[in-house]
Formats: sequence, C-alpha cells, structure tokens
Amino acid sequence: MPKLKLISRLLAPMALLALAACQTPPTTPGTAAPADGTAPATTPASPSDATQAPEAQMAAPLLVFLADTQPHADWAEVQIDASNVLYLEPEAFLTRNDLDTVEAGTSETGEGLLALTLNSAAAERLTRLTQQNPNKRLALVVDGTLLAIPGYSEPITEGRLIFMVGSRENAMMAARIIAGEDAQ
Repeated sequence: MPKLKLISRLLAPMALLALAACQTPPTTPGTAAPADGTAPATTPASPSDATQAPEAQMAAPLLVFLADTQPHADWAEVQIDASNVLYLEPEAFLTRNDLDTVEAGTSETGEGLLALTLNSAAAERLTRLTQQNPNKRLALVVDGTLLAIPGYSEPITEGRLIFMVGSRENAMMAARIIAGEDAQ
C-alpha cells in the first residue's frame, strides 16, 4: 500500500496549501518568470536512480502528478478539507531524472517561484500528456510535501514548468532538495 502512505503523507500539507492556493489565481506553468530584478538561483538537477521502487519513490525529492478536481477511475482521492477533494493519477509522470535544471526566484508580486527545465524526452511527454488531458492540474510534490497544484487550459509545449510556491525561501529550499543538496 505505498500509494496510501504517500496520500496520507500529503493530507495535512495539502490542506494548508489548498487554502493558500485558493487565495492565488491559478497560473499556467511555463508563463511566469522571476521579475524582481535579481538573477534566479540556478542549480543543476542531479539525477537519482531511475529504477526506484514505488516505496522509494514516496521519498523522492521531486514528483509531478497529473491531478484533477473531478473523480477518475483508479486515481487516488485526497480529501483536502471538508469541501475540497483532489484526485491524483497514481504514478508520477515527472521525477528529478527528467530535469536539466531547477531554479528558484521571485515574481513581481514577491511570490516564490520554482522553475523546472525539462530534458527533451520529458518535455515531449509533458506536451503529449497535457494535450491528451486538457483542463487538469499538475501536482508538484517535493520531498513528500505538496507545494503547488496549478491548472492549465492549453497544452504545455515549453520544456519548462514554473510553480508558485509561496515565499522565495520556500523556492530556494525546494530547489536545494530537488538538487540533492542539504536543505538546512
């Protein structure tokens, strides 16, 4: 039951993040860029073992799942709060192995941004997935914590995803975790 363990680890953080996400308009990944006048912190993503067992994947530094607010057969139901439910496809479609770089930055409004640059195979997979599944969400999970669940309305054809993750400190810590560096 590794999937149930992953879902149970996500419940508490998801409730807090969902409330925060409700206060921020959904963004389309790949459209925002750090615009605070400073250069984003860039860290090359270091690949991890591509043959992870599902149990090991639960503790993976980066997982991106296809998600939706509508139920789907075989998708995991996650109760965010008394009135909000999120459904996650059981298998992540992106992991740290799919990244070329990870960057942390800040938007014009001061929101922390986490930018993931995908390798060419992952970029093609993302485009195909978002073409086949319009108007869904991407669930960004870093080190077992759900950080963002932005929606998209059109296929994502750029090889880069940008997630709003709260503060710049959140973005910097997530970038260090994904890159395999000490997050303290």
